[in-house]
Amino acid sequence: MDPKDEIKEKIDLQELISEYLPLKPSGSGSFKGLCPFHTEKTPSFNVSPDKQIWHCFGCSEGGDCFSFIQKMEGMTFPEALMHLGKRVGVEVTRFSSKEGNEKQRALEMHEHAETFYRKVLTDGNGSSAARAYVLKRAIPEELAVKFGIGFAPDEWNALAAVLLKRGFSETEIVQAGLGLKKKSGSGIIDRFRNRLMIPLRDRHGKTVGFTGRILPGSSDTGPKYMNSPETVIYRKSRLVFGLEFAKTACRERGTIIVTEGNLDVVASHKAGVENSVASSGTALTEEQLALMKRYTDTIIFAFDSDAAGFKAGKKGMSLARGLGMDVRAAILPEGIKDPDELVQQDPEAWKFLVEHSVPIMQFLIEHVTREKDLTNIDDKRAIAKELLPAIGEIQDVVEREHWLSRTADLLRVNIDILRKSLTPSTAPINHSPLKTPIVQIKEKMSMKEQVIQLMFGSLVQQENRSFLERTKPYLASSELWITLYNLLEAEYDSVSHSAQKSIFSRLREKVQAHPRHEALLPLLDKASLLADETFQDMSQTQVLNQLETLMTTLDRGADQRARADIARQLRQAEAAGDQEEVARLLEQL
Repeated sequence: MDPKDEIKEKIDLQELISEYLPLKPSGSGSFKGLCPFHTEKTPSFNVSPDKQIWHCFGCSEGGDCFSFIQKMEGMTFPEALMHLGKRVGVEVTRFSSKEGNEKQRALEMHEHAETFYRKVLTDGNGSSAARAYVLKRAIPEELAVKFGIGFAPDEWNALAAVLLKRGFSETEIVQAGLGLKKKSGSGIIDRFRNRLMIPLRDRHGKTVGFTGRILPGSSDTGPKYMNSPETVIYRKSRLVFGLEFAKTACRERGTIIVTEGNLDVVASHKAGVENSVASSGTALTEEQLALMKRYTDTIIFAFDSDAAGFKAGKKGMSLARGLGMDVRAAILPEGIKDPDELVQQDPEAWKFLVEHSVPIMQFLIEHVTREKDLTNIDDKRAIAKELLPAIGEIQDVVEREHWLSRTADLLRVNIDILRKSLTPSTAPINHSPLKTPIVQIKEKMSMKEQVIQLMFGSLVQQENRSFLERTKPYLASSELWITLYNLLEAEYDSVSHSAQKSIFSRLREKVQAHPRHEALLPLLDKASLLADETFQDMSQTQVLNQLETLMTTLDRGADQRARADIARQLRQAEAAGDQEEVARLLEQL
């Protein structure tokens, strides 16, 4: 069997898509959820496990398991094929595109590098200081293994020598971000030396880079934390540290906690707070937040008591609100600089803070009013200047009014004055959609288009030759629909098809092989899902009766439009005094 067909046969589409968004049963074995490709409040994203297809009636995106992974993960088809093949245990021959091969080689190098750094930490003669540091940070061995924590030895080319022996070239090692060319002479040296190494993994758990931390007492004058450079497999704006472990916990608990450092995430796991991730010391991007939003709509930012990190995190919070996320804050006790330090003292305290997080606006109000005189006009003006832009970013009208009211009471001013102060610069932000995976919503279907889809969808639910012929006049006006009609008619006539496959499955295989499959497949999938949803509790006779009624309605509408057009022509003929044309048009009426 072809690997693609074998994967589709083994994959559970509902289970796969449920890892990205909540789905609820919608009858006839189908499921519904909010579309991940455009913003909506009413679910229009449909999944049919039986047919192995998905389609959104809001934005017209749709396809099978491969197209879903391609859109959600930004993968090429060969990458999606390999990804899903690995998931269900189907061996797929590696694709040989230049970029794909380069990515695979880079991933293999990072896998070897992680193994090397781990071995150096646990067994190396020169790593006693690193082992002592890990012990001092009270990182359990199981967590060190889980996160792949290792140590880069204080040698010029220890890792490079290992990778060269494994057949990787100097150029590959440098391009993967693991080596540097020597400033003079030939050869390469290791990028990371004498640092605690923490792997940076994508959400699938593949190591794509590293963070290297200087050990206390080191003579290294470089930055305390040093990350891998961007490469073919690592883009810092798209990576969220710890997300590969946090995904499941985020869905279960309904929240995701954003800390600043990688070791904060390790400490959080030690405390049982596994829905924690880190921005790795960089400002959050819209791409990172969109990744988090796939697993939960509620995001909690961790701040120390004097909110030193609040200013740096304001842009990320603004972006999160713009994506419609519920933004909250977990405030660390006074004197505690980060979750890692708190967990060292009291793991339960960190769990308590997360469970008792507060709305970000509540934290912001408390923060900006601290040490302010609410009777002083300058202080009141400063408070309003800080709060109004944040209130203006809130998408939900009820929540926005709530915080406006709180602010008005606090400043003792009329709420209407504050509401008018929500100028365009402080009005709710409509952040530009991401190029991937957000798409533009298309116009809703006309009644005629819906009836045509229901007619055709019913014909792939159950074979009915007489009704197939009845539908032809309605489909003939569209080149795409008549193409589907001809393919279905040929399938009805076929005597060689497998009885094990449904009409829909057989037809979809034919459509996929058609030169215009990109335009035809969405029509077929949409028609099939619409018919499933509309006719889920009806017998075949009831379905045909409903369709006959709809077709009669269409015919009447067409007749009324034709009569209206003749009447218009008649008025023009009368105005022109063309009695012969008047007589002809009256006869038509």
